[in-house]
Amino acid sequence: MNHLLLELANKRQTYRKMLNIYWVTIVLTVILEHFIHRSSPPFGSNGYLQGLILQALLLGAVTGIAEMLYRYRKVQSDNLLLVTATIYASSIIYINPAIGIVPAIYIFPILTSVLSFKKNRILTAFTLILLCFVLIYALSPELRLSMQPFHIIGVLFLYIGVTVIALAIAASGIELLDHLKHATETKQELLVKTIIMDKLAKMDALTDLYNHKTFHEYLEKLIEQSECNELPLQLAIMDIDNFKKINDTYGHWVGDIILQRVANLIKETVTPNDFVARYGGEEFAVIFTEKTPESSFTIAEEIRHKLAVTLHPELDSQAATLSIGLQDYVKGEGKESLFKGADASLYTAKRTGKNKTVAHSYIRDPKGA
Repeated sequence: MNHLLLELANKRQTYRKMLNIYWVTIVLTVILEHFIHRSSPPFGSNGYLQGLILQALLLGAVTGIAEMLYRYRKVQSDNLLLVTATIYASSIIYINPAIGIVPAIYIFPILTSVLSFKKNRILTAFTLILLCFVLIYALSPELRLSMQPFHIIGVLFLYIGVTVIALAIAASGIELLDHLKHATETKQELLVKTIIMDKLAKMDALTDLYNHKTFHEYLEKLIEQSECNELPLQLAIMDIDNFKKINDTYGHWVGDIILQRVANLIKETVTPNDFVARYGGEEFAVIFTEKTPESSFTIAEEIRHKLAVTLHPELDSQAATLSIGLQDYVKGEGKESLFKGADASLYTAKRTGKNKTVAHSYIRDPKGA
């Protein structure tokens, strides 16, 4: 049986239900056999009552062992269920040999074995009941008297027929669950592909930051929150200074390394409530949320300063720098105004010497930074 079948067999509550059925069967068997033998005076003896009590104790002991293993050891043994069912059937046949149809109860172990969805276990059950039937037939003169040859043939055909049906049910169940497993795996593969495609559509491949499109979608939602719930919001646009010169002098592969390092530096410095994206080319955008303009300015300056003091081997141990424009969102002015303010601040930072952060009246000239 494949792994999915094993998981299904363990997860469903069949084992618990079977144990409950066995307990109920003990009670019903004792009651039924008591009334059967009570209505038959020749069998209504103390010897019979002792046999009935012994049978009940035996069945209770076997079921009790299975119950304790299940309850305290979390053991769910199909083999134990099969043996228990065989003992049940054998005890009922042995104590009621005069009832010609009673050997038919051996179909119970076969039906129990179907629950495992294992063909080998079904065949084991069939073999076991044949051996038990032969043994009881040899040991019980009453059973031999009550069963004519055609009864024996009929019982054997019954066992074979039920076994064939059980094998067919198990085969159908295995096939069905194989289809279910295949469908589940296919669904999982599609889900993984969808997640990957969704990430590719939202992320910048080089820097592993959100891309331009996703940035705008996220910004629009945050502006809505700012309008409705007074969410503090600032936008920073960061541009790597002299990036074209870096590409021209050291090559685009070095430019890509610098972009990745700047992206990582920004991600490491901002808080979990902030949103970072590669806005385009050598530009990055950061949306600061739940902060005062002064706090966002401080974080932007921290990013700029960290990069300014980082020496890159690929740039002959020189540093790269950032110019940053920061704009606080004013309720009612909209996204366009927010971008114009951040762009204007960035332009001011570039025009007044680069490697600085500008936000309204906050201008820090990093001498020696």
